[in-house]
Amino acid sequence: MSGSARVLAIGVVTAFGDEPAEVYSAVYAGRTALAPQLHLHALPDPRAAVVVGPDLSGWLTRKKDAKMLARAARLALPAAGRALRALPDGVGEDTAIFVAVGREPPDDPDAEPSLLAMERGGVLARDLLAGRGRELYPPLLPLRTLPNMVLAHVSIQHGLRGENGTFAGGREAGVQALAAGFRAVEEGRAPYALAGASFSGTDLASARDRLRLGLTAPPGEAAVFVLIGPACGDTGGPDPDGDTADDVLTPLDASAWAAAVGDCGPVAGFWPMLSPAR
Repeated sequence: MSGSARVLAIGVVTAFGDEPAEVYSAVYAGRTALAPQLHLHALPDPRAAVVVGPDLSGWLTRKKDAKMLARAARLALPAAGRALRALPDGVGEDTAIFVAVGREPPDDPDAEPSLLAMERGGVLARDLLAGRGRELYPPLLPLRTLPNMVLAHVSIQHGLRGENGTFAGGREAGVQALAAGFRAVEEGRAPYALAGASFSGTDLASARDRLRLGLTAPPGEAAVFVLIGPACGDTGGPDPDGDTADDVLTPLDASAWAAAVGDCGPVAGFWPMLSPAR
């Protein structure tokens, strides 16, 4: 069975707040959330767009899980939860989820003591790697740095068990996750799909990696999730008013977004969904 699909709800977490229309208005009014950050003072551009919070109360089923969340996962949980509120009968086991993330999050300063303990004469010492270095390595660190852990934490906390996939990279990864969600619904593989992107590049370790890659634009952090479902009155035929995968793949100039909330990697692929027209 195939049909058309549309966006039913949007959830965001940005430096401008968590109301999509307000974020959209702020960006197109030329406002910026970029501000100097003390920990980035040595960089060519010390600005970044940093989210206050977010408050995870109500989004975590177990408080102890918070220590396993990377920054991108912390941003994703509220954004995903707000989008999922539009599900008419709650989250079903066949609700699909597709998430876009940036590069693997850096692991320092958590891993710094372990890395220092493995060094001898400026090089990695294998005997220390298997000894003191291993003893000092934080056991929960992989649960925060693996690229698919944002998807895992959102799925666990919100009860999503359907088709899923993670896309890693820049804006294109966000577009791919969004298109995957539309197609899962359009092709009848899932009644609803949650598609989103979450990114944080405002810490000093991320700044180091960005400089290595030649990325000099100020970084930001944000999460955007959309709930995708069947178009109203869908009978299996085309819906002239519904959004389709082809609609969201239309290339857009993301310069206004970057100037407002910094380089947010794959989140920029979801920028069209913030438009009030949608």
